[in-house]
Amino acid sequence: MDFARWVASANNTLTARVIVNRVWQHHFGGNGLVATPNSFGKMGSKPSHPELLDWLATWFVEHDWSIKRLHRLIVTSSTYRQSGRHPHRPAIDEVDPNNRLLAYYPPRRLAAEELRDGLLAITGELNREMGGPGIYPEINWEVAMQPRQIMGSVAPAYQPSPTPEQRNRRTIYAFRYRTLPDPLLEVFNRPGTDTSCARRDETTVTPQVFTQFNGQFVNDRALALAHRIGKMTADSDQRVDLAFRLVYGRLPTADERRLSAAHVARMTLHHRKQTPVPEKLPTSVTREMVEELTGEKFRWDEDLDVMTDYQPDLKPWDVGAETRGLAELCLVLLNSNEFMYVY
Repeated sequence: MDFARWVASANNTLTARVIVNRVWQHHFGGNGLVATPNSFGKMGSKPSHPELLDWLATWFVEHDWSIKRLHRLIVTSSTYRQSGRHPHRPAIDEVDPNNRLLAYYPPRRLAAEELRDGLLAITGELNREMGGPGIYPEINWEVAMQPRQIMGSVAPAYQPSPTPEQRNRRTIYAFRYRTLPDPLLEVFNRPGTDTSCARRDETTVTPQVFTQFNGQFVNDRALALAHRIGKMTADSDQRVDLAFRLVYGRLPTADERRLSAAHVARMTLHHRKQTPVPEKLPTSVTREMVEELTGEKFRWDEDLDVMTDYQPDLKPWDVGAETRGLAELCLVLLNSNEFMYVY
């Protein structure tokens, strides 16, 4: 108890300085006021803005150590609301190539959890309920059905929560298996559960393209967004405008509107010629193991009880060609830098 009181004491400025630096780091693309978030000592980096760090730490303590109020303070600041573009960028790069002095906002990619929650929010599917037990989101089915060893035996197959309302809660409520990471979140640098993570990595690798453009989750979200837009208006031009408003928060330019409308028309014609074939989800999976003493292989069928009454997301065979054509545009927008990055 004495140690806890010392850590959270208003007289111990180190705790507050570390916390405000982590929050600042999150909002500015991994660039904290102190570049070494786990080391504020002699071997750590010096603060880029020491007076600001001290002021934020003092403000944080004076405002009851409220993380929510700290977030609000930072995101409403002039520094955070700067553009990612600077009219004198070459001169800035000459004197401050790493932008440590924050002459412009350093663009950052959405974190893995933000990306998933953002996709669900845009389509109107996000369940914002707070609290309660963890849920099981839908993940890649091949990964979900793969065998996993646990305590000398085979772990049960991964089964998502049965209803979209349960599955589509915020990612913070998603149950995590150490031996079964969600491929969508893992490829976008969600840290593992076995080590501490002081700063998120932000890699750019080819599997991210396959996951975002070809992955089932993102394609389902594009279809859900098209379906949502289709219920709001029947006008083709207004549908394009709504897609841009929902994904980007702005209207398309004249060229963007023209190219988007042409793409939707071309894809709608394509889908009128193609009839999607319904796919059935498995209700059982065959398992195989080797008997430890004899070395003989044996098999058995594992029943997937949740899948008996499973309510799948909206699928291509549930909607018409017009919705599928509009979904092609939605998929492109959801794969763009303007959606995936904060500028």
